[in-house]
Amino acid sequence: MGKYFLFFACFITANLQAQNLKSGGKLKPEQAIMDIRHYTVALNVDPEQKTINGYTEIDLNLLQSTGNLLFDLWHGLTIKQVWVNGKTATFTHTNDDLVNIPATLLAGKVMVKIAYGGKPAIAERAPWVGGFQWEKDAKGNPWIAITCQGEGAKIYFPCKDHPSDEPNEGADMIITVPKGLVVAGPGLLQK
Repeated sequence: MGKYFLFFACFITANLQAQNLKSGGKLKPEQAIMDIRHYTVALNVDPEQKTINGYTEIDLNLLQSTGNLLFDLWHGLTIKQVWVNGKTATFTHTNDDLVNIPATLLAGKVMVKIAYGGKPAIAERAPWVGGFQWEKDAKGNPWIAITCQGEGAKIYFPCKDHPSDEPNEGADMIITVPKGLVVAGPGLLQK
């Protein structure tokens, strides 16, 4: 059996537009008060079903008290549950790709965990029109890639989709694939 290879790459910039989604733009007031510190993105990738399922943890500092947290996530993915500081929270996920979490919070550290999944958007013309590519290599093995230059990372994980606030403490990506596949991505391989 041939060696399987999964190429998992995301290129995030805010200069291109695609799939009617824009990365960046005017910063929303609810997001301007959030300083993103770290993302943990944990996803199971199923090449047969062409789905992703998992969660994202977002560590942030609130610069002032708020009654609402606001994140970006493509509306085609389904949010299953949300936690704020370890407690289950209510939320709305709109067709304009916003995740609104009503929560009364004081300024300071906050941890949000969002469990989600589904069939991600397909890249119409990668890398110019981004999304997932579910392809096969020359030997018929699964080959999957992500491009999101114009759309931003919100096409596959909940985030503050604005170039003014990269996570100061980086991001961990925990990607699980079927046996025999390999994940390659940005950063340093931990195991």
